[in-house]
Parts: sequence; C-alpha cells; structure tokens
Amino acid sequence: MTDPLSPEERSERMSRVRSTGNKSTEERAAEMLDTAGIVGWERQPKGVPGRPDFYFPETRLMVFVDGCFWHACPVCKRRNPTNRAEFWREKIDANRRRDNRQRRKLRAEGYHVMRVWEHEVKKDAWVKRLVVMMRRLQQK
Repeated sequence: MTDPLSPEERSERMSRVRSTGNKSTEERAAEMLDTAGIVGWERQPKGVPGRPDFYFPETRLMVFVDGCFWHACPVCKRRNPTNRAEFWREKIDANRRRDNRQRRKLRAEGYHVMRVWEHEVKKDAWVKRLVVMMRRLQQK
C-alpha cells in the first residue's frame, strides 16, 4: 500500500506526534514493585541526576526501564525500520552510547545502576534480581 502523503507531508505530520514515554511498561514495573512489597522508591525524581524511572534513596540505587527497540536490546530480535534506515541506526546507536556514558557517570558519582529491559518486565525475574541487589547494598 502506498502512502497517500508525500514524504514532506508525512514528515511534517509525524513531527507533531509527541511521546508519552514508556508509561505502560513503567506502570507494569511499578505494579510489580508494589505486589512484591518493595518500598522506599521514588518514581522519576526530579532532583536526581539521570532521571531514573525508579530511585531508592536509601541505597542510592537507580532503576532504568529501557524499551527494547529504543535502547538496542541485545536479546530481542527487533526489526529496524527500512525507511530512513541510516537515521534509525544512528539514532538507536546514539541512545545506546548515551546510556553507557550515563551509567559510567552515575557510578562514578556513587550511584548503583540497574537496567531492566522492556521484555523483562513481563516476568518477575528482574524483581528477584532487584531484591538481591538491594540486600547486598544494605549490607554494605
């Protein structure tokens, strides 16, 4: 099926679409934290560097919930768009590099960083991993 809009019209129309973030994934993660009885976290705190999705101030633990497509999940077999393929490859690679820089910077500042992939939020293994990490940090 061909696009009834010209590339310029399509670009202009798509530029008006605004992201709502990964709210459904974050909502699911927050529900899982609540269900597991994990307390002491803040959601997207403004005064914390890096704006993590979840922050545990007591242990200085930051949890980032990353979308598999946008952050180049090494596990998922994602399909890259074929239109403007170079743009998308560069965009996603830049996201991955930014994530790595951010993680190094936060660790250098004394924060602990945990990344959770979008596909992991569908199961509770990441919550178990979080609990183990929190226990280890609380023992320090």
